[in-house]
Amino acid sequence: MRSEEDLVRTLRAGAGHVTPTGGLAAAVAARRRSRRRRQWAGMALAAASVVLVAGGTMAMWRGEPRVSVEPAVAVTTVSPGEVASAVPRVAEVKPVAEVWPEAVFTMPAAAPDGWKYRPVTGISPTEVLLTAESSFEKAGRLEIYDTTARTTRVVGDMPAPEGVKGYFVQDVEVGERHFAWYGTTPNDRDKWADFWIIPREGGTAQRVGEVTGDLANVERIGLTEDALVWSVRDGGVHRLPLSGGEPEKVAGSDGLHLDSWPYAVGYAPGERGQKNQDRRVDLVTGEKTPLPASGSVTKLTCVAEWCYGDAKGGGLLVQGLDGSDATLLPSLGFHGEVLGDRFASVMPVRGDADPAKEYVAPVAVYDPATGKIAGVNRVSPDGSASYGSGTSSSPTTIMYWGKGPEVTVMNLAAVTRR
Repeated sequence: MRSEEDLVRTLRAGAGHVTPTGGLAAAVAARRRSRRRRQWAGMALAAASVVLVAGGTMAMWRGEPRVSVEPAVAVTTVSPGEVASAVPRVAEVKPVAEVWPEAVFTMPAAAPDGWKYRPVTGISPTEVLLTAESSFEKAGRLEIYDTTARTTRVVGDMPAPEGVKGYFVQDVEVGERHFAWYGTTPNDRDKWADFWIIPREGGTAQRVGEVTGDLANVERIGLTEDALVWSVRDGGVHRLPLSGGEPEKVAGSDGLHLDSWPYAVGYAPGERGQKNQDRRVDLVTGEKTPLPASGSVTKLTCVAEWCYGDAKGGGLLVQGLDGSDATLLPSLGFHGEVLGDRFASVMPVRGDADPAKEYVAPVAVYDPATGKIAGVNRVSPDGSASYGSGTSSSPTTIMYWGKGPEVTVMNLAAVTRR
C-alpha cells in the first residue's frame, strides 16, 4: 500500500517501460512532494520510474461468494506454498472501455473558474470526489462530479492554516460522515502536519489538529466515528479526536501500517521493496489474520479476500488470505499496488507487440472476482504513455488519462461481480 516499502516497490517496477507524455498526466513528473512519489504513474524506457497510488475503498462486496468464470488471461494452478517459475506469456488485453464500459467516462479537466481538477476516488458508481487546484498541486477546494448528470457540486474549501508557508494538501480520505485530508510543508525540513475534516454534504472545513516530529511522518489516514487516525512510516497507528485533543497511540498497532480503517498490515523481514505482508489486523476487534507466503513470492499485498504477489520467474500470484486457491498468471507482472478493495494494478507482458499497429496497454487492472483484465490508456506509436491514479489515502478506485479540455476516467466503484 503506501508505506516506504511500497514506494520502493513501485519505483523499481517502473524502470524500463514507457516514457511519460505531456498534458494533465505528464505534469505530475515534476512533483516535489512526497505525494508525488506515491501517487502518480508514468513509465520510463530508460532511467525513469512509475509511481502508482492507491486510495478510496469499496466494501460493498465483502462477504459475497466468489464467481466462477473463465479467466481472460492464461492461468496456472499451483499448490499453496509452492509457486513454480513460469515463462511469461504475452497478455491479451482489451481497453477498459470494452471490458467495463460502465466504469469509463469523460469529464472536464478544469472547473469553470479555471482551477484544475484532480480525481480522488469514486464515492459511488456514479460519483467521483475531486480536488480543484488553483495552481499546480495547490488543492484548495473539494467537489463531487456526477457522471450521470455530468455536473459538479462544491463540497467546500480546503484552506491553508494561517501563517504557514509552503503548505500543500496531501491525501484525501472518505468517511461515512466526513471527508478528511492532511497537509504538510514538504519543502521545509521541519517535520509538521495538520489534519482537517469537512461534512460530506458540504460546509466549512474544520481543523482537527497538528503534529510534529515523528508523528508528522504521515503515511496514510483514516476516519472513525469520532476520530481521525493515521499511520507513520516507521509503523504504528495514532488517533486524534474530531473534537480536538492530544494524539494517542492506537492499542495493538505497533509496527503496523494503516490500509483502510480499521485494517492495518505488518511486513515480514526482507529486502526493501520486496517485503511480503505477513499479517492483517482489525484494530477495532483486535483480530489478527496471518498472511502466508511462499518463499518464492515477493511483494505479497492483501485486500479483503485476496492476496497478490510477484512470483519468482515472473507472473502475478493470486491467492486467498489463508494461502488457498493459489493461481499464477504468468502474462502479468505485479509491483505491489492495489485499487479499491479488490483489484490489482498489473503490468501486461507485451512481447513484440507494435503499438503503431495494435492496442498495447501501458498498465492494466486485474479483477480476481471475474478473471477479467482491462487496459488503461494505450501506448502511442512512439512508445509513450501516461496516466494518473486518484489521490485518496485508502486505495483509490480511480485511474485517469488524457490531455486537453477533457480527461478520461475509470471508476472501479462501478464494476460489479459479473
